[in-house]
Amino acid sequence: MPDSIRDWISFVSEIIGALGIIPAGYAGIRLYLQRKEKQRLNQIVSVMLECTETKQKIVPLMLVRRKDITRAELQGILGTIKMKEDGKRYKLNHLNTKEFWADIERLQASDNKDSEHDKLVIPCSSKEIEQFDSDVVKPL
Repeated sequence: MPDSIRDWISFVSEIIGALGIIPAGYAGIRLYLQRKEKQRLNQIVSVMLECTETKQKIVPLMLVRRKDITRAELQGILGTIKMKEDGKRYKLNHLNTKEFWADIERLQASDNKDSEHDKLVIPCSSKEIEQFDSDVVKPL
């Protein structure tokens, strides 16, 4: 093979190799971002019922990951809290407000690693907190 053809083939292979760095770098960045998002979605978010009138709170025993913060999941978790009357379903007015939906949206979108700030506080009246068994109600 003449030198000019070898030089040309070498030049073309170097260009192809250099262009291969672009998709490899893109794939590396995507992998990093996917891992970071997975970590964010697996962060624990605390849920708490709080009555400022009586200075009482209820913290459900279940932990909630950020990816599971949905209305249905939260209602299921709240349904595990022991009631005074067996078989009765809880009633919390805050769950039907725009603020509740905004809180869910905020928690889903948040990237706050500080669990003190990433919590869902569901305000309730003294009448609402009284429907739960006194064993689960704690002082604020």
